[in-house]
Amino acid sequence: MAVEPKTSTLTKVYYGETKTGERTQVAYVQSIPEFLTPPEPINWSALDIDDERQATGRKKAESMEIEFLFTQEQYQKLKDLQTTNKNVHWFIQLPEETAETAGKPLTWNFQATCYVGMSEIAMDDMLKAKITLYRNTAVEETEGFPSETTV
Repeated sequence: MAVEPKTSTLTKVYYGETKTGERTQVAYVQSIPEFLTPPEPINWSALDIDDERQATGRKKAESMEIEFLFTQEQYQKLKDLQTTNKNVHWFIQLPEETAETAGKPLTWNFQATCYVGMSEIAMDDMLKAKITLYRNTAVEETEGFPSETTV
């Protein structure tokens, strides 16, 4: 049975001290950049072939910038994470209506430290902050949030 594509509205970002514990939502997220990127290719050739070939290489270390509408309380909580250079778990969860099983939408998680800054302040625009995540683990995919049984 074919399922129609779904909107990205209500995709949520969370962070937490542990993978399976309490989480805090980062509210008013404006966009989430690409985070499932392919590994860099390795080019190779040999004397007995007339073309160049590729093999799968390593994934480059990448940071991720997430822009969100500014609220001072949320900004300060995220700034506290930056100040302590705390390595926490981050979660990106698709909207509930995308899940085949109720309560288990696709969720990606990874550990990262962060830096919080302000986006451009422009006339006729909302105040926006920007958090840069310095990912230091692989991105894992689960259906719903990770639990003690899925870890």
